[in-house]
Amino acid sequence: MRYYKIIDNGYILMIGIGNGGEEITEEEYNEILAVILAKPQATDTTDYRLKTDLTWEPYEVEPIDPETEELAEDETLSILMGEE
Repeated sequence: MRYYKIIDNGYILMIGIGNGGEEITEEEYNEILAVILAKPQATDTTDYRLKTDLTWEPYEVEPIDPETEELAEDETLSILMGEE
């Protein structure tokens, strides 16, 4: 099996199995996966990015207003039907 990671500007964006990205060993894949599974819990205003040194860097996010983020049922149906 081929394991890989994709890095951008000092952050690990993704890991995977198959073609793509920079090839890594199974051991490195498992190490990164363990760190990803232990990601700190995001809050309403903070989330975390995984750096290449396998530490988490906090960054600010816009709080989500559930009233403005939810689509009405008829809007969702229109989007799915390709009407919008």
